[in-house]
Amino acid sequence: MQASERDRDTSGHLLDQFTEEGPALRDAMTAAERAADDEAAANSARELLRMDTIQSLEPDDAIGPHLADGELVHALRTRAILKAPGEDRALGYGGTLYLTSRRLIHLGQVMVTVQLTDIVETSLAGERLLLTLRDGEGIALDLDRPRLLRAEMAAVAQRLRR
Repeated sequence: MQASERDRDTSGHLLDQFTEEGPALRDAMTAAERAADDEAAANSARELLRMDTIQSLEPDDAIGPHLADGELVHALRTRAILKAPGEDRALGYGGTLYLTSRRLIHLGQVMVTVQLTDIVETSLAGERLLLTLRDGEGIALDLDRPRLLRAEMAAVAQRLRR
């Protein structure tokens, strides 16, 4: 039988590695700050959107050819990772996500278009925006500022339903 003290390092160096400022805690704090900033931006956007103020962006060269007559771009997220319905690819597809006045368009490794009227529910899981579609399928989007995009999507979809 071994004595429990035999393999223990009593030099005290281990204590320096287990401080409150370790990398995992710093990463968690950064993620929490990013989520809080995103939520504050979403709240501000909701206030503006209640006043029926939905800003539009100038379409870039990538999205321009895919827009229908009168369709406006309201938001975009670069480096958006899309995991499509029924997709078993572990990493998903990278690209840019555009919120237009009628739909979400993901342009990149693949092109995916979702009519806003086909989205029946949105939810958040960390930095992932989950969309439930009318047919029961779902889409997961890993992107920056998902809470703000969710608020913008709600405002645009509300305008479509009028």
